[in-house]
Amino acid sequence: MTPPDAFPPADAPAPTTGNAPDMPALHLQRSFKWQALLRLAIVLACVTDLAVFPPDEQLPLSIALAAAYTLWTLATLYTAFTAHRPLPSWVYPLTDLTLLTALMAVSGNFSDPNWSSPLSADIFLFIPVLASFQMRPALTAASGILAAASYALGTGIGHLAQPYWHYTIIHTLFILVVCAGCVLLSDVQQHRVQSIRELAEHRLRLLDRIMAAEETEQRKIAETLHDGALQNVLAARHFIDEAATNPETTDTALDRADEALTEASRQLRSSVHTLHPEVLVTGGLVPALTHLTRQASERGKFHTEIHTTITTAGTADRPLFWLARELLENVVKHAHARNVTLTLTENDHDPASVRLTITDDGIGITQDALIKSLSQGHIGIASHRARIESIGGTLTIRNNATGGTTTEAVIPRT
Repeated sequence: MTPPDAFPPADAPAPTTGNAPDMPALHLQRSFKWQALLRLAIVLACVTDLAVFPPDEQLPLSIALAAAYTLWTLATLYTAFTAHRPLPSWVYPLTDLTLLTALMAVSGNFSDPNWSSPLSADIFLFIPVLASFQMRPALTAASGILAAASYALGTGIGHLAQPYWHYTIIHTLFILVVCAGCVLLSDVQQHRVQSIRELAEHRLRLLDRIMAAEETEQRKIAETLHDGALQNVLAARHFIDEAATNPETTDTALDRADEALTEASRQLRSSVHTLHPEVLVTGGLVPALTHLTRQASERGKFHTEIHTTITTAGTADRPLFWLARELLENVVKHAHARNVTLTLTENDHDPASVRLTITDDGIGITQDALIKSLSQGHIGIASHRARIESIGGTLTIRNNATGGTTTEAVIPRT
């Protein structure tokens, strides 16, 4: 097995082994352990059969073959529960089939005239079952077909003097049916483990993007504070120093310091409202959107209009607010627009949902630009789209015929 210290954490995608494509090593190790324990149960069945139905001939050789299979079982157990690497996956069912077929032939189970031992037919059912633990449907199918062929050939040759073809054929078909079930189970398990692995990798990518988004937000806050409030505070300090060192300009300097501090206070209050939309909680969605558009128009130097026919979107208020904030921020930074219109209405086709539309007359955006932005770690629009779609809504972005961009979100009220 792959050494334990090579296994990844539970929340990370595990490495793969050569036994099965795209199979996490940790899952394969667990499968090999259960396979080895099941093989131990087969050993107990073989020993019990030899004790209850001892062969009349070749008893020492039968015991030797049973001992060989026991040693093989112990070796697989040792491999499964230690850090040793396993053999190639096809070796296990082939060795099982070879040793068990030889044991059935030598012990006389294939040629028992009384058909007294159930082991000769039932032991071959375990071959595809054991193979299915490796989650390789093709290997499981090959093992089951070979097991059915070994039983049919051994029983047919062993009972040529007293053939019982109906019995042999039915048991052969039964082995094939069990084989088919094992193949299907192996395929289901393979796809399930692959899906889990893909989800784990997707989770890691999402975590990386979330961390990148947090860093972007922190950088935005730092830039806003540095370019706005901090500059006004520094200016106020400069005016206060000027007032202290030059008595002739004290009144003017202090007035300027007061203006700078007032502006810094306004900027800080605006930033706080942006980070924590108290106006959304206390005033509702429309006042909150009005506040956002006013802030955006001041920063982006464009004219804004708001048209609303509803006052609230119910539980959709918060996602609509954060979406509007993201879209208006993009307009400020990238659109170079002169006019922006925000519209909030009921959906024409479904009164149970609301429609938020933001239209600008800027430079527009192409689908390639959206894809490039996402690949560079800018996941603002993508994250909002995922959030809106998760609650049954839709988000579409299109370029206007006359220039600029229209973004439309339709979200259920509840």
